[in-house]
Amino acid sequence: MKITSVEAIPLFASFAEALGEVPPELAVPAFSMRSNPLLGQGAVIVRIETDVGLVGIGEAMGRPGPRGTAAHINEVLAPMLLGADPRHQQALFTAMNEQMRFAPMGISGVDMALWDLRGKHYGDCLPNLLGGAVRDSIACYASPIPYLPRPAASASQAREFASQGFGAVKLKIGRGLSQDLAHVEAVSAVIDSDINLLVDANGAYTVSQSIALAKELARLGVYWLEEPTHPEYPDDLARIRRRVDLPVVSGEWLGSWFQFRDLLRAEAVDIIMPNITRCGGITGLLKIADLALLENVLVAPHGVGAGLGIVAAVAACAALPNFLIYEYNQLFNPLRHAVIKERIDFRGGALYASSEPGLGISLNEAAVQRYRVD
Repeated sequence: MKITSVEAIPLFASFAEALGEVPPELAVPAFSMRSNPLLGQGAVIVRIETDVGLVGIGEAMGRPGPRGTAAHINEVLAPMLLGADPRHQQALFTAMNEQMRFAPMGISGVDMALWDLRGKHYGDCLPNLLGGAVRDSIACYASPIPYLPRPAASASQAREFASQGFGAVKLKIGRGLSQDLAHVEAVSAVIDSDINLLVDANGAYTVSQSIALAKELARLGVYWLEEPTHPEYPDDLARIRRRVDLPVVSGEWLGSWFQFRDLLRAEAVDIIMPNITRCGGITGLLKIADLALLENVLVAPHGVGAGLGIVAAVAACAALPNFLIYEYNQLFNPLRHAVIKERIDFRGGALYASSEPGLGISLNEAAVQRYRVD
């Protein structure tokens, strides 16, 4: 079996086109978007065709712009892959990383499509190809409760997520300690004690501010503190972690297992958050999870994007021994369900991996054509 075609398709769904007037909490749902508002949702779909008629599909992250990542794939990775055997996934992953360490998002989409092809070739689902599932259901949390204007609005959103069966919810913080605590207190007051509250500062604070905030969060029973300081300063995270009484979490912005290695070596986190569409795809996620396992660190993958990445992440999580929980992002995103024909299997507050070959999904070509921006 040989690869005959590699195509990366940039997608973008404009908030203004879908909604008309865009609410501020959608344009700036978190601290990290304060100077670069979210205008819509993007993704890059990767399609790999073979000489035996099998087609593999994958997803690369579409932030900050899907066209750039699609160009990396089409102009750099595609020529490397043509004529190669897609079953040689590890060799291809190594070759891609040697040539393109600066663009792990592109590699993520290609790697995902190669795993999809592998599953279709062998007629087996991803959890089995990854060594077998160690759990039937994938615990997940609803994210985000964005920057809503009033604590009561945050509390209302938390109640809505709880009514959908989620056993954990994530609140975006980073607007100042007093305002953050007002929203945390409001959410804590309306959710049951068996629903975990997670908070994410997206790098908003200094070390001293983070420590002061964490002490109050622990008092309120918050489950974890995510990215209190900028993720590229693991020593800062380590200083915070040594001084607080709740788990410190980071990793959604990191793109390679080398960066995760440095994060783990610094003893900066209790839980890491790789994103399968950014960190090197399924292969990258497995490598990062193995590194974390050696340090007794749990894995809670970050989740944004279209449905392909969600399905792939759920399948990988089923096989990870040190998996904790998955972020099932609920921010408005027309791409999440539209670009795949199959339904994402969410029930009873959990996600379930497909038992069909490969990713177990197929593209909705009409939606792909509607949202493509190349």
